[in-house]
Amino acid sequence: MFDNGLRIGLGTDGPMSGNTISTMDEFNQVAKVHKLVNKDRAAMPPVKVIEMATIGAARALHMEDTIGSLEKGKLADIIVVDTKAPNMVPVYNPYSALVYSAYATNVKHTIVDGKVLMEDRNMLTVDETAIRDEALAFADKVRQTVVESGEVVQ
Repeated sequence: MFDNGLRIGLGTDGPMSGNTISTMDEFNQVAKVHKLVNKDRAAMPPVKVIEMATIGAARALHMEDTIGSLEKGKLADIIVVDTKAPNMVPVYNPYSALVYSAYATNVKHTIVDGKVLMEDRNMLTVDETAIRDEALAFADKVRQTVVESGEVVQ
């Protein structure tokens, strides 16, 4: 698909398609599946995976002039990853470390369009407890509805 000039991006669209909404989990899966399917350890190098998630995703949305890379005049969403966490060391190659070792919990800071949203893993713009409580209450309602319908969810 790359060779044919298709615009390929990497991201998540909800937990139903991969049981997670972690982009970092998707990095890992995409790299490993391509190696397995192609029977080639060199297939889908980590730098290509990161490219698909950044400028590739911007191209897929036809927004590469606005987002997708750190350039003057573009909007920027930036994460800072804790590369000293036990699951991250040693870091020989930053792309490989992000693709094969990083977890979402390794994200230390998040900056969106110049605004710090998370600092030292503390959310600054939302009430995490209230959101979690609301989500759990909604999940209980959904679960009760399913139980009452007689359907089995696994």
